[in-house]
Amino acid sequence: MKDCDVPDHAISEIPSGSKLGIAAMKTLPGEGFKRPWPALIKMDEEVQAKVEKLFATDNLRSHG
Repeated sequence: MKDCDVPDHAISEIPSGSKLGIAAMKTLPGEGFKRPWPALIKMDEEVQAKVEKLFATDNLRSHG
């Protein structure tokens, strides 16, 4: 595993895939962000009801 950025160096298989990094911080004007921040989005009531139904039926709960 030469030249591979793998957090687990004890794996026995060659890793495949990629990584995605997301910076979820509000950038300030002094840091180069000059536009106004967009308005917060709100989930549609129909979508909200569907999500709540899925959670109620245990289809999206974590098992562990």
